[in-house]
Amino acid sequence: MTRYLPEPTKISKPFWDSCKAEAMEIQRCADCGTYAYYPVYVCPECASRQLEWTRVSGRGTVYTYTVAAQSVFEGIDGPIVVALIELEEGAMMTSNIKTNDPHGVHIGMPVRLAYEPVSDDITLPVFEVAS
Repeated sequence: MTRYLPEPTKISKPFWDSCKAEAMEIQRCADCGTYAYYPVYVCPECASRQLEWTRVSGRGTVYTYTVAAQSVFEGIDGPIVVALIELEEGAMMTSNIKTNDPHGVHIGMPVRLAYEPVSDDITLPVFEVAS
């Protein structure tokens, strides 16, 4: 099975452009300071439309995760870790954790942002165990 890649939309294009530049940005509400991921038109906390693209630190912790024994996609050797990462800024983001020890991952583990170019247009944000 071929791996599906995201198709940037008008609202998500700044996010994907920042990942391609390896300087990930997510939206931050100028009124209440809440960080929002995935891109939205309205702040999920206060309903403001004053959202600004803001670079994030790239640091986070594992909120929850699962280890898949193998991937169904061609070219991806398993096992793979799919995790919900709580970014230092407070937003939650689903991603993969790249590690040689998938069974060593645990809730609360510190991780850091990395990038995985998968096409000429798309670079995926992934995470690595922080040392």
